[in-house]
Amino acid sequence: MLDLTKQLKELKKLKNNLEKKDEILIVSDLDDTIFCRKEQLEDNELLRNNRWADWIRVILEQIWIENFIEKYYKWKSFPKTITDKMISWKDLILTAWEINLQTSKIKALNLENINHSIVWDWEKKPFELVRYVVEDLAYIPSKIIIYEDRPEYFIENKRLIEDFLWTTLEIILVEMIDNNSEAQIKRVA
Repeated sequence: MLDLTKQLKELKKLKNNLEKKDEILIVSDLDDTIFCRKEQLEDNELLRNNRWADWIRVILEQIWIENFIEKYYKWKSFPKTITDKMISWKDLILTAWEINLQTSKIKALNLENINHSIVWDWEKKPFELVRYVVEDLAYIPSKIIIYEDRPEYFIENKRLIEDFLWTTLEIILVEMIDNNSEAQIKRVA
């Protein structure tokens, strides 16, 4: 686990000068939160047998990003439950993994008009959220709603983020069945 407290020290001076606004910031993960990857696993044995650590290597070296995006993302429909709530200039898609792959997915899904930030590891998402608020958004929203299929890092750091930003976090677990059905959404913190 990253020590979020140490990382936040560098943002403290900037944060102290920010205005607080009575607004809600929506932050959402991409994979299995906005767009379900189930089809990829069912369709491609190479991907199914090389989950997590080897997944990116398989995509980069054997399938190629362009082929992967063309087959699994371009022109694909997906539930708009979360993205329809997002305001492009303010809200954030916060995703983890290889930057070129994630950027290509966002573009293929026509979501590039929504602010997005990509970190390599999931555990870096809480700090990136705070960094985004302090440096990019440049004001503190009264509430932040986080949609995630893997919310554990936000749950672990919820109190620390709330205390640091003087805001309220609402963490929503998203469970997708496929890209044709609405996701199951449940508040977990």
